[in-house]
Amino acid sequence: MVSVVRMVRGLLAERGGNVAVVFALAVSSIILIGGGGVDLMMLTNNRKYLQERVDATALDVANGLTSATLSTAQSKAETRLTSMVEASRGTLSAIVATPTDGTLTLSATLTSHSTFLGIIGVPDLVTTVSSTVTWGETSLEVAMVLDTTGSMADNGKIDALKAAAAKMVSSLGGKATANNTVKFALVPFANFVNVGTTYQNASWIDNAGLSPYHAAYFSSSLNRFTIYSKLGKSWPGCVETRPAPYDMDDTAPTASNPSTLFVPSFHPDEPDTGGWGAPAFANSYLNDQTWSSSQITKMTNATKYTSPTGQDYSNSYFYSNYIAPKGPGYLCAVKPVVRLTNSTATVNAAINALTVAGSTNLPEGLAWGWRMLSSKGPFADGADYSSNTLKIVVLLTDGTNSINTFNTDLGGAYSSWGYPYSGRLGSNPGTNMRDGLDAKVRTVCAAIKAKGLKIYTIGLMIDDTAGQQLLSDCSSGSDFYYNSPSASQLDAVFTAIAQKITKLRIAK
Repeated sequence: MVSVVRMVRGLLAERGGNVAVVFALAVSSIILIGGGGVDLMMLTNNRKYLQERVDATALDVANGLTSATLSTAQSKAETRLTSMVEASRGTLSAIVATPTDGTLTLSATLTSHSTFLGIIGVPDLVTTVSSTVTWGETSLEVAMVLDTTGSMADNGKIDALKAAAAKMVSSLGGKATANNTVKFALVPFANFVNVGTTYQNASWIDNAGLSPYHAAYFSSSLNRFTIYSKLGKSWPGCVETRPAPYDMDDTAPTASNPSTLFVPSFHPDEPDTGGWGAPAFANSYLNDQTWSSSQITKMTNATKYTSPTGQDYSNSYFYSNYIAPKGPGYLCAVKPVVRLTNSTATVNAAINALTVAGSTNLPEGLAWGWRMLSSKGPFADGADYSSNTLKIVVLLTDGTNSINTFNTDLGGAYSSWGYPYSGRLGSNPGTNMRDGLDAKVRTVCAAIKAKGLKIYTIGLMIDDTAGQQLLSDCSSGSDFYYNSPSASQLDAVFTAIAQKITKLRIAK
């Protein structure tokens, strides 16, 4: 450095004209090279800055596009990109959005003033970038697994869910192309999942009483559908959970393996009274026809079903938030599932028709969400796991697992897991069977993810730390879990999920 300073001082002291000219040129070159480097660095930074914002804008605009709204792309792109580019960066111009039914190309130019290159006639630094977003790279299958338990009636939650879920279905449905479909299934859940009464005679429903669960609550072998008819009632469409290991998987049901069949729900007639000092039961609709003091004997007495007396199908007021007629269909209050379909109108109509009642049975909802996307029975609507189809499960719940347990011989309420005393969730499932249900959630979520499906989970206004952790662990990662948003935030959550699962791709 000292030698350079001495050289410059010597050149300044030299009186010869040639030396002065050479020095002037040398200094100008040094300034130009150094300053030009600064300008070129600014140009590089501007390009990166603009590219990031054009990419983000293209993604944002494309996410809201459907075949019917392509004409809105230009104005949306201009508004969005202009808001993202700071004026201090330069002048934004030539914003051009070119949409097709499946792609959106967005280009823009950013012009800023040079600092040094103006010396050689380059006053402006101009950078132009473009981004192409494509969708429909693969077909989509999305199962919406939605909590419709009684607590969803609080704080406007069910209405917010309906609006946000329907909006997501419409948005994703608009991404379908001629070559790649977008399909949806809907699985409302509470105590049970309702597969629909139209499947009463399906081969995968246990019509013949083959399953080990079919006659579990009768003292002799009885057929549930026969009893429904005897009582003048119809099966409402709910099914019990299959015996393990088929409870939390997508094994195809077959009569050759009766445990894989789905047993129609049948709420037994509970004891007329709980006995001395014992609480009453929720669903006593027949005379017990036995003098036994055993609550289980009273409930399972087959005679009262084959020769019923004292039939009473009036409303039960046992649960303050669930007033419904007593009978074999009690607690099956959930709406039927919707099989995979590309009709967004069908799915949205079912979403808008959702009603709320009952308790939270997360594993049953998740298992049926998986089955909706499976290529195996009972429906076999899903594409093969080895295909290029992206399979998504979206789970929303506003509570933790809970099926009522009571200090009776039955142990609590009837659900898809039967009665607590049957031990289908293990010998110690915990208060309100939460521990047993939580364990099943972990089992089914791990199995779903092992098949390559993605799981998004939304915990709606859940303040229970363990419940939040369960949903987080069930999801496919931190970007797939939404922690306790309010009802008013659901629209933004479902919009964010829609944008992620559209599988948009930036093609450079």
